[in-house]
Amino acid sequence: MKTYVSKIFSTFWLFFLIVSFSCSDDIMEANTEDLEVEHIKKKFSHKIPPGGNSWVVNDLSQNAIVISDAGIHNWTDLNSVIRTYFKTETTGDLKVALNMKVPSGVSKIKVTVGDKSKVIDVSSNENYENIKAGTFSIEEAGYNYIEIQGIEKSATYIGDINEILIDGPALDNGVTFVQDDFYWGRRGPSVHLTYTPPQNKDILWFYNEITVPEGEDKIGSYFMANGFGEGYFGMQVNSESERRILFSVWSPYDTQNPDEIPDDYKIILLGKGNGVTTGEFGNEGSGGQSYKVFDWKAGNTYKFLLKGEPSVNNSTDYTAYFYDPEQGGWNLIASFRRPYTNTYLTRPHSFLENFRTEAGVLSRKGYYGNQWVYSTEDVWHEMIEAKFTADATARKGARLDYAGGAEDNIFFMKNCGFFNDNTTIDSYHQRTANGVAPNIDFSQLEVPSLPEEPNLLDRTGWTIADYSTQEDNGGEGDTGRAADILDGDLNTYWHSCWSGCTATPPHHITVDMGASKAVDGFRFYQRQTLSRAVKDIEIQISNDNSTWVSLGDFVLQNTASAQDIDLQTAETFRHFKFIVKTAHDGAGHAALAEIKPYTR
Repeated sequence: MKTYVSKIFSTFWLFFLIVSFSCSDDIMEANTEDLEVEHIKKKFSHKIPPGGNSWVVNDLSQNAIVISDAGIHNWTDLNSVIRTYFKTETTGDLKVALNMKVPSGVSKIKVTVGDKSKVIDVSSNENYENIKAGTFSIEEAGYNYIEIQGIEKSATYIGDINEILIDGPALDNGVTFVQDDFYWGRRGPSVHLTYTPPQNKDILWFYNEITVPEGEDKIGSYFMANGFGEGYFGMQVNSESERRILFSVWSPYDTQNPDEIPDDYKIILLGKGNGVTTGEFGNEGSGGQSYKVFDWKAGNTYKFLLKGEPSVNNSTDYTAYFYDPEQGGWNLIASFRRPYTNTYLTRPHSFLENFRTEAGVLSRKGYYGNQWVYSTEDVWHEMIEAKFTADATARKGARLDYAGGAEDNIFFMKNCGFFNDNTTIDSYHQRTANGVAPNIDFSQLEVPSLPEEPNLLDRTGWTIADYSTQEDNGGEGDTGRAADILDGDLNTYWHSCWSGCTATPPHHITVDMGASKAVDGFRFYQRQTLSRAVKDIEIQISNDNSTWVSLGDFVLQNTASAQDIDLQTAETFRHFKFIVKTAHDGAGHAALAEIKPYTR
């Protein structure tokens, strides 16, 4: 992705539509006798692809449906407000057109820039055409947006938009928007603070604190506190109803697929805390991952403590602890052993990222304070300097909404949301030393140990009480049924219906265990080929198959190995409902081999 800056020379429109406008509530709408829209043949200086620059801002759940790399499609809801963002270096007039088509009927579309709106009527056309929206005024340089909303439609779809076209004096000094690599562009720039450690010291412990201001805890945020050369540790906003403490260690084997990691390169789990889920991760490197579902609150300050030390057979052990101020005391998250590594903690850093593309339109901010490291000489050292950096999305100039540094004696980072005041990349920042080292009795911290292998419940007599979809038309041969998640055979699996039928998520399967049973967790096995592997799930429980209680949202990794999800506390119930929200391939179908509840 790169900044696209060019000089735009004034030109005349080749075709003009003489229209009388009547103004009401800042909407200038063509008189009824002149509703025919002008079709523009001239070339516009810039074509903004919606796939990397547009969002349904009033309903984030609609983004995956309406906006893709191919543009704006499946646009049916008149309530959807879509904004396309761009950044100018000057003010002035802005000419706007839409490269679009209306599959059938006539649609009335409101186009807004700043405080002015114009309404256009677009009739059915088979091919994409440049439709003039009008000339607007950019009153302030910086990030602006073009907003569109369907006002009326005579058919199912409002329209399909391939590109947003812009031209005019407002662009004379350049314009910035995402031109390619739309996934990362929509996620927005990630920002980092790398702390200056004491020189010539082996770092055994790394301590940090995070405070997220109220209103800045946006969905998709990862406020990473304790980063190190081989992994990361922090807290996330995973959904509207779930938050997590996440700790991961990369494998030394370079792959995006954890199933490709040779056994001697795999991350080894040494122990985990109560209610912590562990497994493998991929797609951003691969390795061992752990997380604890924890409802952290904006405005509270949370503490993070990480240990790293060389271990046996040329390996390093990493152990993470989290401090909950409401409960008090340090909680073990997990401990991992990384092979082919022989080091203490290196490169102490923090970062802030958005991992949900639909949330790239939302800004978020975190304060990172009171950074200390503890050396092998049993001495605490305060870190008061940090280097601010950003990822390729920022460095290439595709997105410029990033900031970081020091405010009121504390470091901060901010990203996304299309704000204008950014921070120079690779700049150094300082805070004033606090001088008060953390008061931690290391001898009182929980020593990591492996839990015993769970006791898998006997599933004899269990039945499928309900399901939303299954493949029972022969599309998967002799398997594909919901009941196949209970048959004990990893080579059979449930699959959503696709042969001669359609099924859209969320999918669900309800299991009747025949009687109420105490359960400490669930073991999952993906379809062993990993085709249509399940990703985002929810588990609900009930004693009457009528009143349901959610145990939360969880993520299954794209691996054929067993994956255990430990519950926060043991639950007793008769029925459980497995709900699939997304699959790893991003498609609407899903498949799963087995579900096995257990006790410990």
